[in-house]
Amino acid sequence: MEKEEIDLLVAENQISIDFDSLSTQEEESMILPNSLIKPINTDWIKDEVLFVAVKAYHDDVVKNMPNLLLCGKTLLDWVLNAGSGCERKVIEDCDNIMDRVRSINTSKKIIAVFYSDTPLFNKATFNHFCNYFSSRNMNFLKLSRGFIVKTDFLKSNVAIAQGASALDDKCLMIADSSKALNYMGGVLYNKILNYHIKNGVIIYGQNTVFIDADVEIESGVIIYPNNVIMGESIIAGDVVLESGNVIKSSIISNNVVIKSSYIENSKISQGMVIEPFSKIIGEEI
Repeated sequence: MEKEEIDLLVAENQISIDFDSLSTQEEESMILPNSLIKPINTDWIKDEVLFVAVKAYHDDVVKNMPNLLLCGKTLLDWVLNAGSGCERKVIEDCDNIMDRVRSINTSKKIIAVFYSDTPLFNKATFNHFCNYFSSRNMNFLKLSRGFIVKTDFLKSNVAIAQGASALDDKCLMIADSSKALNYMGGVLYNKILNYHIKNGVIIYGQNTVFIDADVEIESGVIIYPNNVIMGESIIAGDVVLESGNVIKSSIISNNVVIKSSYIENSKISQGMVIEPFSKIIGEEI
């Protein structure tokens, strides 16, 4: 099977994880008031807010950082995911980021600016910040890594005093060291596993199973230790992944059993049993 055919079977920009459903009290902002922790309505955000992601680099810490993947997504992709539903724009970092943002042509009433080196930033925290900003009728809100500003206020004020203090949240932790990146990768990895377990996937040996963020797995799947599932793979119901498989950007149909095999860019039909040490690349079987 040609790669193009496989790509057509996998949803474009597939994101299977709804991280909002994974929000826990532990993950919620420690500074926002309780009345804003669970906003009643956030529909206004997608209509009124332009989400701007600034490409930030720390090449002195991680060479080739823009292409670094955490659980299958770049750091920029994780940050952009927080603004899903909004109009989004990506800009390069510069010495005067305020002037750069001021030059953006937009009809949105509010501009929210965040940096690509904060991959733990999520949609729930983004909504919290926007509601904090709106409920106080603020013109400008400085964040520990970014800011939110009314567009008219930004355009009409050449200089904006940002002040010394900033609203903070641990989701805005900066990926500026190998230690930070390892920690963030672990947090995202655990969120992904917990998401699938909550949805009825049985995972044995969780410390030895790796699942990328864009993988879709149906309820009833059993995954044994030492499995790696990457890319935009789809694992249908009642599949059994015995130990030692690597599956990349492939579709595994219902009731398939796979044993210690390598499968890439392929589709495995319903009820198949893939025997140990099989190598299947670009095929439909």
